[in-house]
Amino acid sequence: MIALGIVFSDIHEWNMGDLTSRRTVAAIPFGGRYWLIDFVLSNMINSGIHKVGVITKSNYQQLMDHIGSGKDWDLARKNGGISVLPPFGADSRTGLYRGRLDALMRIISYIEASTQEYVVMSDCDMICNIDYNEVIDFHVKTRADITAVYNEHYVDRETAANSILYNIPRMSGRVQEVTLHPHNIEGSYKISMNTWVMRRDYLIGLITSAIANGKTHFSSDILLTETKNINIMGYAHKGYCAHINSVSNYFKHNMEMLDSKKRAELFYSSGRNIYTKVRDSEPTKYRESAVVKNSLIADGCDINGIIENSIISRGVKINKNTEIKNCILMQDTIIGEESRLEWIITDKSAVITDGKTLIADKEYLMYVTKNKRI
Repeated sequence: MIALGIVFSDIHEWNMGDLTSRRTVAAIPFGGRYWLIDFVLSNMINSGIHKVGVITKSNYQQLMDHIGSGKDWDLARKNGGISVLPPFGADSRTGLYRGRLDALMRIISYIEASTQEYVVMSDCDMICNIDYNEVIDFHVKTRADITAVYNEHYVDRETAANSILYNIPRMSGRVQEVTLHPHNIEGSYKISMNTWVMRRDYLIGLITSAIANGKTHFSSDILLTETKNINIMGYAHKGYCAHINSVSNYFKHNMEMLDSKKRAELFYSSGRNIYTKVRDSEPTKYRESAVVKNSLIADGCDINGIIENSIISRGVKINKNTEIKNCILMQDTIIGEESRLEWIITDKSAVITDGKTLIADKEYLMYVTKNKRI
């Protein structure tokens, strides 16, 4: 076990709208079967990281139920394994941490008690399939203080405003400049994947210094202000990468899974599996009236209507003479007879009764909250 894994479950919940009103970022469903945390946990276990601490903050009961003992990711171990770390913070009124450094201060004893030489820190809002061993090898080879993982791609204004951008000259590979959440820009940029590698003792030193100097935010107090003083190297991830940092991006990247090439790049081409909690559901039933086109449908569903260009999660029931187009229906949603939905996201256990027509637009999606009945 060369590395300790630290996962931040909800650093970016503030810009996810209704998606995180009752859940942490890590617990957001994706692709019909998975949760966002499944990707980072799978990446860690596939990279031989067998000790993982998940830092929580609020609304984390569902996440704890999902993770359980960690056996679905081979993290139910006597030595190492997965630990859910509850939220403690410097603010005595709320008990919640104020930033990434503040969160790390609260678990410094957990980090100090670990024996791994390196630490891989990651958020849950980036969907990718990455080998952290390659990142650690790069970190050692370049003698970096911190290795920052990034992906270069086109970003619109909304995505840029919720991202960290790196300026990394090709010849040196060293991060020369960090831009936090820029507004009114779009184009091709090197976007932080909110994943960093460093030596464990180096991280402990950063935390100790932060405590002494009242620093709480890793991005603004370390990456932004200390760029010239410490050696931050950029590691380019070349594979599929999706940044889930808004409801519109959530919808967009879910729909990308209908593209067989992108789906294969994320789930199959690397030979590294993505794991999730096993739910022993019966196979989906397709009734005589069912018509399905270009959609992903999970197990345990009952399909009687027409589905096109949609993501259907486990346990969804769609009744007769109903049309679903360009929608994401989360677990246990029920759609009544003679209904029509377009450009709709339904949260878990939402119910759309008979004869309802809900039509939104690609630019203005409609979100039906958890347990909502319409």
